[in-house]
Amino acid sequence: MSYAIVMRTPLLLLAAILLAAPSCANKKDPAAPPKPAAATGPNLLQQGLAKIASLFPKKAKPPAALPPQWTGVIRMVNLPERFVLIESAAVGNAIPGETYLAISKGAETASLRMTSLKNPPFLIADILTGSPSAGEKIYRPKADQPEPAPPAVPKTEKAAAKKTPGAEG
Repeated sequence: MSYAIVMRTPLLLLAAILLAAPSCANKKDPAAPPKPAAATGPNLLQQGLAKIASLFPKKAKPPAALPPQWTGVIRMVNLPERFVLIESAAVGNAIPGETYLAISKGAETASLRMTSLKNPPFLIADILTGSPSAGEKIYRPKADQPEPAPPAVPKTEKAAAKKTPGAEG
């Protein structure tokens, strides 16, 4: 036997089996037991993965940190009376009773409580803790949340407001 015949015979036999297999699969054997219908729900692998995932719940994202709001600069400190004079361009943004921080070289030096006394561009704050110095910057630890938009005015009120004075009949 030649080498070519020995090598071709198994390949031809394999090709014949593969070509005949689909035609045999279409014929139903009456003696064969019926196969159960495939489950329509998730398969076993998906169920297992879902159980494993439930063991490691996702953590909720923390709320976004609000940056501190710069308020002004300390211009004078009165330690015996425990108050400071603050120069601020945003006098209207100062909230009486709110706690503010005095910061120097990136470190907190004092905690202050804003008073209602104002004489623009100056504010007065009481010293709660620490010992502030002139020239330190004042920050409010948390900025205000943005206020919601005012409710929309109904169209009928807008139309009534737009009437011209000479149009009355």
